[in-house]
Parts: sequence; C-alpha cells; structure tokens
Amino acid sequence: MDYISQNELKKMLLFSSERIERDKEQINKINVFPVPDQDTGNNLSATLEGIKSNIESKDFESIAELSDSVLDGALTSAQGNTGIIYTGFLAGFFPCIAEEKEVSAEKMGIAFEKGYERARESIQDPKEGTMLDVIKAFALAIKDYSKKEKDIVKNFYFALEKANEALLDTPNKMEVLKKAGVVDAGGLGFLMILETYLDTLKEQEEDPFVIKTKQGTEIMKPKRFIQILSNRYEVVALLDDGYCDEKQIREKLDPLGNCLDIIKIKNRTKIHIHTDMPYEVRDIIKKMGNIENLRIEDMAKEVTGQKSVENVSIGMVIDERAGLSPKIISHYDIEVIPLRIIWEEGENVAGENVCQRIKEAKEKGISSCPKIEPILPEFFMESYKTQLQKFDDVLCIVSSSVLSNNYDSALKGRDLLSEEEKNHIYVIDSKNISAGQSILILEALEMIAEQRKIEEIVRKIDKTIDKVNLYCIVEKNDWWNKEKKSWLKKKTRYSLGEMRNGKIVHIENVKNTEFAEAIFRKIEKNSKKEIKNGKRIRAVIAHGDNLEEAEKLKKLLKGIKKTDISFINITDPVTSINACPQSLLVGWIIK
Repeated sequence: MDYISQNELKKMLLFSSERIERDKEQINKINVFPVPDQDTGNNLSATLEGIKSNIESKDFESIAELSDSVLDGALTSAQGNTGIIYTGFLAGFFPCIAEEKEVSAEKMGIAFEKGYERARESIQDPKEGTMLDVIKAFALAIKDYSKKEKDIVKNFYFALEKANEALLDTPNKMEVLKKAGVVDAGGLGFLMILETYLDTLKEQEEDPFVIKTKQGTEIMKPKRFIQILSNRYEVVALLDDGYCDEKQIREKLDPLGNCLDIIKIKNRTKIHIHTDMPYEVRDIIKKMGNIENLRIEDMAKEVTGQKSVENVSIGMVIDERAGLSPKIISHYDIEVIPLRIIWEEGENVAGENVCQRIKEAKEKGISSCPKIEPILPEFFMESYKTQLQKFDDVLCIVSSSVLSNNYDSALKGRDLLSEEEKNHIYVIDSKNISAGQSILILEALEMIAEQRKIEEIVRKIDKTIDKVNLYCIVEKNDWWNKEKKSWLKKKTRYSLGEMRNGKIVHIENVKNTEFAEAIFRKIEKNSKKEIKNGKRIRAVIAHGDNLEEAEKLKKLLKGIKKTDISFINITDPVTSINACPQSLLVGWIIK
C-alpha cells in the first residue's frame, strides 16, 4: 500500500478506539507512573472515544475535514497525562498531512515525526522511560524506512518492532517501573494503538497481526510498594478563546505543581496539572479565558479506590428570549422553551428570521404583524421533568419579569411538580433579555463546568445580575407599520437604550450609519478603568437582520484588550418584532 486516504485514516482511529476500550484494564493494571491510580487505560479510552463520537457518523471528503473533527474530539475529551500526550501527537501529525489528497509513505514518516515533536512539547518535564519513548522510536523508524520503502504496511511492520523494543526498555530508564516490574502503561497503550493501525491497513480482520511483546506474567503483575504523592489533585481544564499562549500558561502554573501538560489547537487550550492547590489553579485558569469544562480529581482517593471526583449534575432550562446560540444549546443539552408565534396571514411567508419574514410580508401587501403567545406554566413543567431525567438539579434562567410573564410561568410550572421534584428546581429572573440574558446563562454554564454546587451557583448568579449590561439600538417607532422599505431611509430615527431594572430605557438618539460605533464608544468608556486593572470583558452580540453591523461591532470590541465575543446571533422573536431589521444589541460583563 503506497498511499492511504481519509477513509483509511478514519478506520484506523475508529478501530484503535475499540481496541483500547477492550483492553484498557490491561493498561490500568500496570499504571504506576506518574501516579499509581490505575486510570491510564481509562484516560486513553476516554480520549479515543471522544474522537470516535466526533467522526464515526460523518463522511469526509478530504483529510483536512477529518483532521478538524479528530482534533476537536481529542481536545474536548482528552484526560490525564496519556490523553494529553496522545492529543499532542495528533496535533502534530494531522496538520502535516491535512492538505494532502493521499498520504505517501514518506509523508507518513514526516507526520509521525511531527507528532512526536508536538507531543513532547506539550509536556512540562519530558522524561525517558515513558510513552514518549514508544512514540519516538516508531516515528524515527518509520521516517527512516520510508526513505527506502514506499509500502506503508511494510514500514509499519519494521517501525512497530522498534516501538516494541522501546516499550520493553522503559523499566531500564524509569526506576519506579523497574521496582514495580512493569513497562510504562501509556507506552503500552500507544503500542496497542499502533498495532491496530497496522491491522486496519492490512485489512485482515480474521487473522490480525500482533507484535509479540515478550512480556511475561511477572512484568504484567506490578509489585506493590509505597509511593508518596507529591501533588494530590489532578486538574484538567478546557479553555475557549484563551488570552494566554502556552508559554504564559506555563509561567503561571508551573510553580503550583507538576505533570503540567498543555495543548493549544486553534482557539482552544487543554490544560492538565497535578497540584496540592487545585482551587488556586482553577482561579488562575479562569483568568486565562472561558472555561468550557474543568475537573478536579483527588488522586489519593482514586489510588485507594474511593470516589475521587465530585460530580455535579446540573441541567438548564431557558426561554427562547435569551437567543442563545444553537451550538451552546446542543453542547450543554439545554432545554429551550420556544415562543409561539401567531401570524395567520404570514404563515407561509419565507425568510430565515422574523425580520426577513416581516419585510417579505410587506412586499406581498400583508399588513398584519406577528403576535407572541405567553409561555404557559405547563411548558416549564414539562421541560423541568425532561431535565430531571438527565440531571440531579435544574437551573432555570428566564427573561426579565418586567417585560414578560415568563418568570411567573416558570414559578407556577415548578409548583405543578411533586414536592420531591420541586426541591431540585431553581428559578432565576435574569432581569434582562436577549444578549444580556445570554451573558448570565454563560456565567452559570461556566460555573457548572467548574463542578460548583447548585446553591453556590444560584448565590453567585443573583449577585451577577446587576453586573450584566445590555445596550441596544432600535427604531423609535413601530417599524412594521411603515410603508415597505421605509425602514431603510436615513431620516428614520433610532434610539440607543440600555437595560435598567429589567426594562429598556432611552439614552440618546443615533444615526443609522454609526450603530456599531455608538455602542462601542459606550462600552469602551465604561470599561476603561477595569481593563486597565487587568480585568476582561465577555460580550454577546445580537441583531435583527444586520450581520454586517454586528461583525463591525465585534471587530471594534476585539480592539479592547482581553475582550471575548462569545457569539453573534439573530435576536429572539419578541425582540425582532419590537425592534427592527437594523437593530443591534450587545450584552456584556466585566470579569
């Protein structure tokens, strides 16, 4: 086989996930370094399972497409030293071949070398006698053989022998392995992955090729001896839109522990560290970007077989007025209660959003405007029940009680539940709408990702409500009552407003040529002091049907140091009806 495509690469990854899941206990049993917590197989399996779930149901037209999905899945699911190292390997391997239509033997050799280099770079203090030895031996061998041999399968045979030799030599390089009488667990896991890669390429499922490792029974039964944990807790975090590069992260976290591993792919960063100060580490990481997920594990308890991770299970229910992005809704399994639009005349009017449909209706001579029905308590009750089937507790954050009855319905919906169910439902009036409500929800999701308890989250959200700002620019009159296209005329009057005590109040008039600039000036003025003191801004942008101005505002805000734009989205139906196509909103908070 002289070339392999994205199809072969996909199969290699899928089958390696199945192999590690099947044999993970073999890996767990010999896990003594860096901590004898017997979870190396579990961590590697979790990482591979994340890749599998991200690619198995997709068809890829190119290696580049496959690469994006693989790296996203690996980074999201990577656990432990082994998972981070393997993700580092993939982060070096795939970019090297992403633009190839097919991968040659020579290119494969170069990709493995780049994979080894990136894996090594991800580790704080690379040591001999670890998984890196196996990766290095295979990478150097396959690159060397590829200069003379074009057949990828043959090169895998030869390189796999070298990888096996490196694995068997790990006890000679690591004293703790020699004392325990085992090879490195991560190295064994990577060798199994390589074996599966070869099996896949050979397409001999009935008689798969397996290198004989010469591991006797004695090697596979670790000798028991006492190891002192210098750092008791493992912290694993995934950051989105981080503000620090890998060097800065190392400088901040290096003094707080060991086994510091960092992988950054595009705008997402995975961090792994062993420490005796897990909450100090957590607070430092929070200042580096938005936490997508964070886990703290007590390795001392894991070693003794006790429960080592305190799992916090909290689901969310929101109303559609938040205008949360579909990606976030899906990722966090959020129940969104939709707003029901009543508009008989416009039922068949086309358009991607409410503003477009109203404009199209005007073109067709339809004079009526959509109406929104109130959300009934029964809808909240059903959403609570749905989430309680999946989570221990439910947090419901709804739009301002001054502007809608949703908060009242949410409370009444809770009252329809049994007494036991009621005790697990927490309802919060956001005193905001649209992008402002989204900011509060994102703050709650971040704390859920940090595994904080529901009572603490509710207390902190209550204190955060008044810190969330919302600016909006809307037309001062009912735009849908005008003649068609009159909303585009320059003489139209627009109002810059802000959220105060749960309702929008007018601040000043604005020209329709400077929406983004007007909002930007307000945020810049009101955040200058805090930004100077090292704080940062989180913002969400929403618009009626005005993506150009929304992108312009995003670009302006990005000019403010340490500003994160979580997403841009269309405004919710209520805001769209009451605002106008040019409407622009931004929710923001200083953190």
